[in-house]
Amino acid sequence: MGHKIAGILFDIGGVLVALDGVPSMAKLLGVEPQHEALHAIWIASPSVVAHETGKIDAAAFAAGVVADLRLPVTADCFLQDFCNWPTGLLPGALQLLDEIPDTYHVAALSNTSAVHWDKIRAMGLVDRFDQTYLSHQIGCLKPNPEAFLVALEGMGLPPSDVLFLDDGSRNIDAAVKLGMHAHVARGPEEARRVLAQYGVVPSSAGAAEHRRYAANPLVGGRRC
Repeated sequence: MGHKIAGILFDIGGVLVALDGVPSMAKLLGVEPQHEALHAIWIASPSVVAHETGKIDAAAFAAGVVADLRLPVTADCFLQDFCNWPTGLLPGALQLLDEIPDTYHVAALSNTSAVHWDKIRAMGLVDRFDQTYLSHQIGCLKPNPEAFLVALEGMGLPPSDVLFLDDGSRNIDAAVKLGMHAHVARGPEEARRVLAQYGVVPSSAGAAEHRRYAANPLVGGRRC
């Protein structure tokens, strides 16, 4: 890539953290587990928007979503399932973040909720970011341009200097319209491939070689 970036803005769910929301909602709605289609249904719920922008609590959210989407479960059952959607870090997530040189400004922009963020915080991600911009704290959601502008202002960088990675194409399209470099990345391996294209981290093969040298500093007759 020809342009030198100065900052990297990560989505979290689906890029670094595994979320069980797509299969769970597909089962409840009786539809195919297609990410983009289910996200459109999800974000069309007024209760989802209110909760993920910090305007209503979890109990009101659960009751609202069950009513909005006519889900065949009680609000309590839905909330219990929802709280367990973040299932853990995707393989290689922390390693990828740790490989990004300190010269880059690294931040996160996520549509999330307080209950999910409590679980994600416990996974050890927070310390890897210079800042986190969370929808339930900043009061706006991607793909609303306002969410990106809040993050860009906080990072102190122009859009053309920032690379954005997200698992949703609508969010990528919104970032590109603002002048950001933006790519769909579903999981750490896809994120690594994009970052390698910009010269930020080694490719998968390069990372494996780096780990081999780190584990055995005397390779090829020299100390690495």
